Amino acid sequence: MAEEQELAPVEPQLTAEAIKQRKKREKAAAKDAALGVEKFTVEVAGMFKPDLKRVMAAHGFNNQQEVYQNLLRNLIAADFETQAKMLKCVTTPFVVSEKVSRLIEAAGMKSLVDDPPELGDEVVHLTQSLKVT
Repeated sequence: MAEEQELAPVEPQLTAEAIKQRKKREKAAAKDAALGVEKFTVEVAGMFKPDLKRVMAAHGFNNQQEVYQNLLRNLIAADFETQAKMLKCVTTPFVVSEKVSRLIEAAGMKSLVDDPPELGDEVVHLTQSLKVT
């Protein structure tokens, strides 16, 4: 019987463009490593984008990365109390319109019909809770 030979995996031949791009990536990676640069991915809700663009334009930024780096540098350089203030979540106040308030009330009343309150539960109707002065 013929002895079976193990075949070494054959690597595909790279095109000149692929070799060029690989060398370019390796050179960029070496430069980043020398400068201490590493990737830091930030994922945020898309709803922030218009506000971020507005803030960037108002303060002369044209690169989001620059904004994030400045924020991080300022946070790290701040004292503990200032860091705490900077990290505190700030919410924009909003007002519920009367139309939305009525929809919420109707949904609440429907849920009371679907799942009646237990003995001792207090149900306050919107018209009862509004006080006219």
